[in-house]
Amino acid sequence: MLVATTLQLAHGEVAKVLETHSMYKRDPWRRWVRTLTFIQLTVQANSAQRSQIVAWLNRLHANIRLFEFETNVFVLATIAYGLAQSHQALGAFPTGEKDAIVSSVMSMADKLSADDRRKPVPTTFSAVEKFLAPQLSSVHLRSILASMSALLDLAQKPRFSTALRRPWSWAKFLLLRTLARDISLRVLSPPTAGEPPGALLSLARIFQPFWYHFHYSACPRVLTLAGLFETLVGCDPSLNTVVDDVHREIFGAPPVGKFAPSEAHLPQLPNGVAGAAPAADLTNQSFIAAVREHLKCAYLRTRLAGPGKQLPRHLGVIMDGNRRFSRQHGLGSVLEGHRLGARRLLQFMTWSFSVGIDHLTVWALSDDNLKRGHEELDPLFAMMADFTREIVMGDAPLAVIDVRIRVVGDRSILPAALNDAIDAIEEATKGEKKLNLQFALGYGGRREVLRAVKAAVQARAHEDSSTIEEALSRLSPGDVSKHTYSAESGVPPMDAILRTSGEKRLSGFALWESQECELSFVAPNWPGMSQSDFLSCLVDLAERKRRFGA
Repeated sequence: MLVATTLQLAHGEVAKVLETHSMYKRDPWRRWVRTLTFIQLTVQANSAQRSQIVAWLNRLHANIRLFEFETNVFVLATIAYGLAQSHQALGAFPTGEKDAIVSSVMSMADKLSADDRRKPVPTTFSAVEKFLAPQLSSVHLRSILASMSALLDLAQKPRFSTALRRPWSWAKFLLLRTLARDISLRVLSPPTAGEPPGALLSLARIFQPFWYHFHYSACPRVLTLAGLFETLVGCDPSLNTVVDDVHREIFGAPPVGKFAPSEAHLPQLPNGVAGAAPAADLTNQSFIAAVREHLKCAYLRTRLAGPGKQLPRHLGVIMDGNRRFSRQHGLGSVLEGHRLGARRLLQFMTWSFSVGIDHLTVWALSDDNLKRGHEELDPLFAMMADFTREIVMGDAPLAVIDVRIRVVGDRSILPAALNDAIDAIEEATKGEKKLNLQFALGYGGRREVLRAVKAAVQARAHEDSSTIEEALSRLSPGDVSKHTYSAESGVPPMDAILRTSGEKRLSGFALWESQECELSFVAPNWPGMSQSDFLSCLVDLAERKRRFGA
């Protein structure tokens, strides 16, 4: 954030607006907390909520030409540049992650106004760096560094009474300020070869891998968005009201429940309240539990990175236990369990491609599930349609990147609105390559085998110009394998299947492909599954010696 702000202050027009309109001069931290709150709400909002946010921005800046598309691109480019470079300065940075972070941030550029849809923006790190080159040149570097120093000076004014009452908060703040300065100098003024990074930055680098978690927790907690909120509010209790004030300005009411910045990377599903933890939000952890989880994940990722480990190329997942989770936690509605399950799927996808799994097939709805009553199925179908539109298709600002979505199963038994959403998502993601994700909807293993056999017989009869009876006599297992859903989607057959909720059966999932699959069963219900549960399964699967029936 400090890198982004200093780059913005080096831009004449943007600097003029920031210096004259914002609270930087009289209360910089309140201004930054308001900005952070806006970012949180925008990230979490669905389409309807984002329209309210845009209307609020337009009211707030009615006389300021700041929120034009070109300026939005510049501001987001500074954020993307600072975020990517800062993460690299902290070390333990996956190959290609710079482009992923830049693409994620820049995807917001055309979403504040419908008129800006599909306008070109820089979406790779090299493109952003080239775009910002005038501000990053040696001519501007001096003014940029001076702006950064000025911002840090503004943040130095101590509130002694608060510091005495909350010494730990102020200690964290001073560490944060020093580390932010070290990182910013390293980003804005790259060191010469062999120059040591400095004691605090070196220490952060040492511990950073323990906190690394794909994208948002890529640095110690105090540097995450959640940690920044906690530190700033701890230093100045008067900032406690900022979140409520911004939420009230936009939506007309304060957030319901505790504001949950730790979940910022999970956009709200429709009917949720942006910026507020849903009534069923049981994902928050205590600080000690979060530390324990991070350390477990760090250890398990180290195990996965060891020699001789073979991860599944194509993982099948039976997402079982949403309804049981709802009942066990008294959520009032099974749909709340499904909502939390949808949020867990977003996390699961990032866990999967962060370790190198290329193909996922997740069983979301069986053909037997369709025997449930309309009072449960109709809201579930509506939620699935909203899920694809709001989150996976990229209507949310931080959508999952480079994921190709396909739906397998008997779509004739699904409602028309859901099929329309499926058609749209398959078309929108057909060019993506980072992860192949198949949703099994209206899926049954017997139906798949029967369908594959019929298709194989017809194909054999056509190829040989033979009768159906003759084609049947020459039918082989290989012929049937060519017509499974995976084969027709162009992905390899499943080599492992994971099921949650403690049930130790496949229930007909992937009947044909599961013959040589490795199986893993975990006790938590799907919404309650943690990343360490997932990584433990992967370690177990990767260390098995597959014999393929021999």
